[in-house]
Amino acid sequence: MSAPIVRRSPEHTADVVATFAVTPRMRRITVRADSMRGVEIRPAQDVELLLRDASGRRVKRRYTIRAARPDTGELDLDVLLHGGGPGAAWGAGVRPGEQVQFQGPRGKLQVRPADWHLLIGDESALPAIASISEALTGRAPALALIEVEDEGDELAVRGHVSWVHRRGAEPGTAELLCAALADRALPDGAGQAYLLGETRAMVALRAVVEDRGIAHDAVFVKGYWNRGRPDRLAGRSGSPELSPGSRRP
Repeated sequence: MSAPIVRRSPEHTADVVATFAVTPRMRRITVRADSMRGVEIRPAQDVELLLRDASGRRVKRRYTIRAARPDTGELDLDVLLHGGGPGAAWGAGVRPGEQVQFQGPRGKLQVRPADWHLLIGDESALPAIASISEALTGRAPALALIEVEDEGDELAVRGHVSWVHRRGAEPGTAELLCAALADRALPDGAGQAYLLGETRAMVALRAVVEDRGIAHDAVFVKGYWNRGRPDRLAGRSGSPELSPGSRRP
């Protein structure tokens, strides 16, 4: 009996062509790979970078593709500079002219038809929320609740955005976003929700969103990082993903 075929995402080698600070804590890294020419990217898809930690051990970190230009094979990756792990170290120190390997793109999120859309997340989800909001332009209205440390983390995001500031409170809990959602009036009709951020916080928020009238099958949850593992706020590795209709055990 032949062994099963193991299908892996293709591996790419990319040149870093530009970097700049989007906010004091987020840096945009533009990479270019000939193998990405002509590849269309869906909103919130990501790539998995193949990096090295301080000991030289190979590690993987996942980053949402903020924008893509298939004609040139360029991808913009917004890297949150948080913690001292390999993802944050790469994002802070990489320079144009260097190379990086990655796998992907991948991602299960689909922008589905709805009367309106609700996007909730923390700063790790900013690239995904921004790309989804842009994909919704000209469609049903989009509302976003985004938790960040303070005004310095805010970015331009299309739609009706409410910023939730921690101001020193511990990141990765559901309390602030739950309170903001309780105070937010939601439109009539059938909504679609996208919950993106710290894994347990987003799972907790799912129940709150459903209590506000959004159907279970219309809620997409994706964990980008986990409390207690600081570098996961800068890059995601092995993040769980819950598609509409799925339930955690």
